[in-house]
Amino acid sequence: MQHSKFRFKRKTRFISIISLLLIVGFSSTSLISYFVANNSLDEFIRTNTLPLTSDNIYSEIQRDVLPTIVISSLMAQDTFVRDWILTGEKEPDLIIRYLSEIQDRYKTATAFFVSDKTLNYYHSSGLLKQVNPDSDQDSWYFRVAQLKDDFEINVDIDSANLEQTNFFVNHKVTDYSGKYLGTIGVGLSSETVINMIEFYQSRYDRQVYFIEPNGKIALRGKRYQGAEDIHQTDGLAEIATLVLASPGGSYTYSRNGQDIFLKTRFVPELNWHLLVEQVGKPESHIQKTLWVNLSLSLLITVIVLLLAHFTISKYQRRLEIMATKDKLTGIDNRHAFDPAFQQVIKTTARNKDALSIVLVDIDHFKKVNDNYGHMVGDQVIVKIATILKSNLRESDLLCRWGGEEFMLLLPKCDLSDAQSIAEKIRLHIETETIVIEGNTIAITASFGICAYLGDESQNELFERVDKALYRAKNLG
Repeated sequence: MQHSKFRFKRKTRFISIISLLLIVGFSSTSLISYFVANNSLDEFIRTNTLPLTSDNIYSEIQRDVLPTIVISSLMAQDTFVRDWILTGEKEPDLIIRYLSEIQDRYKTATAFFVSDKTLNYYHSSGLLKQVNPDSDQDSWYFRVAQLKDDFEINVDIDSANLEQTNFFVNHKVTDYSGKYLGTIGVGLSSETVINMIEFYQSRYDRQVYFIEPNGKIALRGKRYQGAEDIHQTDGLAEIATLVLASPGGSYTYSRNGQDIFLKTRFVPELNWHLLVEQVGKPESHIQKTLWVNLSLSLLITVIVLLLAHFTISKYQRRLEIMATKDKLTGIDNRHAFDPAFQQVIKTTARNKDALSIVLVDIDHFKKVNDNYGHMVGDQVIVKIATILKSNLRESDLLCRWGGEEFMLLLPKCDLSDAQSIAEKIRLHIETETIVIEGNTIAITASFGICAYLGDESQNELFERVDKALYRAKNLG
């Protein structure tokens, strides 16, 4: 319960920060753009029309791209990923299935993880290869490993499909002490991003493209007019150094005898500059366009806030469920149990309450699987989980501990009370049967019960309850 509240507060804080940035950013930009407008048509474009268009496009970029960054960030902080790496990358199918699930759930073009220890390149389709520091194709990984920032975004060839170029979010993965473990992330098809640019250009009737910090064109629409580097673009080359050195600004230059009005903005999420161009002078209805853009800015701000809230909530909820819930029974797994256990220990110590722990093991479960198959075994596990939940209080904690083992944490419950609860559950289990093809399967379970001593560690308590279960099974 406390862990869920913590996650909720963290998510709420994150949404609040995004909301504040968007509200302050759009409000400031719109007000400043409005009040600095004057009778000069050229100045009107530089200080109003183009800035508003750039801001609207920037907000739509955040709406379209930010969820991908959030997904990669959550993947990099997922305790399942960290624990899988730290335990020696055993059972590669686990991380491959995890990446496949991420790709399917969030409709990305690819999902991947590269281990710094083994240099293995894990992909949603399998273990592709080992990255090579001497390979140009793999140079991106070794560049990311040396980054000061937590992540980067780049456009590169997909290692799983050499004929496809993707828009990648590469996020560093570190252990719990901050040591680098590898790089994880997802990719969008670059065609998808290019279509976004085409949509922006059609919607705002302006040329939109992105450039890298060195001036090379990073992404452009199909109708882009200009060289592949702004240092080689006629007219723009003279102000290229100024554009690249500034986080944003308004400029005018001439190309093929036409005046080009340019608005630039650095997009930190992409580490690129956004350039929006308009050719020539506006028509007489530009005043109306100003008010339309102001209204659109307000509307888009509201929409982006709503989309960010619901999208991030949905993604985080799905990832949290994947990381903390047992898929078969729907109850907590060990990842969720550990922080909850620590909270209960603190509360117990503070209030000087009793605390007991029960480890439940289904008897002869292997025989059930061998004789009737794993489908029936799954039914037995679900049945036991249902019985356990029905006999516990709301304050009690239940998790699936292992294959056929369940752990019960009973706050404000001494050893005698815990034994009574365990006996009640044991009798309930014995009365339940499962009928398969006319055969009745009787279910029994063994219980290890211990009271928390107050001065012992978590491992010591678990070791005692495990021994208690072992004794119970030996006694029949």
